[in-house]
Amino acid sequence: MESGVTGLPPMDDITQSLQQKILDDAKSGTSDRLLSIEIPKGDYAIQMLTVPKSVGVLLFSKDRVRLLYAGKRNRPMFVLEENSTLVLREKIEIYYNTNNVQEVSNLMVRVPKSGRVDIPKEVKISLFSLKQEQ
Repeated sequence: MESGVTGLPPMDDITQSLQQKILDDAKSGTSDRLLSIEIPKGDYAIQMLTVPKSVGVLLFSKDRVRLLYAGKRNRPMFVLEENSTLVLREKIEIYYNTNNVQEVSNLMVRVPKSGRVDIPKEVKISLFSLKQEQ
């Protein structure tokens, strides 16, 4: 996959593999626990990731991981459904496509009132602005 960001090497898009792991876990009926997904060291592109109803997901890494949002500007990177949980842990850096510093948390994650998001300060969130070609 070609990266749309100048100066960065092409990156693997891990959206589909992460989404499939989450959906497989949701189907297995073990949604009363937090699904832990370790992301191997590296730089990855990611588009919109959906956490289904009543599912909890923990994304973490033992080594530095950079996730570059490859979706449309100011659109959610993570979408949670009812009673869902998303937890990000240290060693993950997120590069989100916006220039709106004040609204980054509202833009990056769409969460209903019954959902829960836990992104500690150790998770580095950097903004970048990229106009995508039509």
